[in-house]
Amino acid sequence: MKHRIVVKVGSLAVTDEKGGVSPTKIKSIITDLHDLKSHGYLPILISSGAINTGRGLIKKPDEKSLMISYQQASAAVGQPLLMKAYIDALAEFNWPCAQILVTHEDFKERKRFLNIRNTINRLLEDGILPIVNENDTVSFAEITVGDNDQLAVMMTEASDAEKLILLSEADGLFDKNPKEPDAKRFEEIDFRDDFSDVKIATKTSVGRGGMDTKLKAVRKLTPLGVDVILGTFLEEKAVSRLLLHKGGTNFKGNPVRQKSRRKSWLSTVVKNDCYVVVDEGASRALLESHTSLLPVGIKKVQGKFKRGEVIQIRHKSKVLAVGLTEYDYKELDLIKGKKSAEMSGLLEYVHSKVAIHKDNLLLKKDEL
Repeated sequence: MKHRIVVKVGSLAVTDEKGGVSPTKIKSIITDLHDLKSHGYLPILISSGAINTGRGLIKKPDEKSLMISYQQASAAVGQPLLMKAYIDALAEFNWPCAQILVTHEDFKERKRFLNIRNTINRLLEDGILPIVNENDTVSFAEITVGDNDQLAVMMTEASDAEKLILLSEADGLFDKNPKEPDAKRFEEIDFRDDFSDVKIATKTSVGRGGMDTKLKAVRKLTPLGVDVILGTFLEEKAVSRLLLHKGGTNFKGNPVRQKSRRKSWLSTVVKNDCYVVVDEGASRALLESHTSLLPVGIKKVQGKFKRGEVIQIRHKSKVLAVGLTEYDYKELDLIKGKKSAEMSGLLEYVHSKVAIHKDNLLLKKDEL
């Protein structure tokens, strides 16, 4: 039986800290993945590193407002150089690869999401290694995935993989900053366990993710029945050792896997830091009566999102549900706390009488 796994490598796992691709680091990863492939695994690689690969070739701007164009240009230069390094490493094993560049838009639109899934399936059937990265050249605030940990979550769900391996500097989750001498590593954490009070070290100087984004990834996948393993890329055979439980932290997935593909899709494409806060009445209606979310029950709108994106629904500080919004953040801010009859006087076009329809809503308690 073939075991599908998604492996995510951060920028420092494939590039030098000062910039530029590292063929030595890439060869180590590819050699390990090829060994796993010969033992029945079908790997899908999520690779950061395009911006860091190309940034030495683009002049850094003096104005902070021009940083996004600097990063986009760096990604445009760096992505082909990064892929060339992968192609060179794969040539030793006569193993072809495919480049897949995506944005959050590609996952939130159901048809495009299914096209991604079909492409991945075909590539794996033909023995080709999919190498996936965010399309940083065209991404901006409203369509960016945000970091490749979130991208890895969405790709794991899209490919129906059974495990996600996240490689970073730290060899798993520790009870405090792993650089402290008395820090202890968690070997295994159940999907029900709460680790919100664990002190998290800051992210590395390269890349956009950090331990916080990795834990957000864990929380999205383990309730659905997917194991997530977090470990270091600094050890030899970095992925193999984690699969053999010789390091890292194994976040155990729910033994009862989520059967509804639509619900698991909603759970994994939700945009981090985009949410609405609802009042007590709306909270009770959602949890007890499984109703749609009405604008009248919304107290606050946070983050920038477009109509059709998946956002969180919160009450106080707790996430109650995720759902596909019928309105963008500006429209929801206009109609929050308003009754349906008042909406036509506030909006140019009323898409729906509800903010999030019950058919496009997943209560967090339903994941467990």
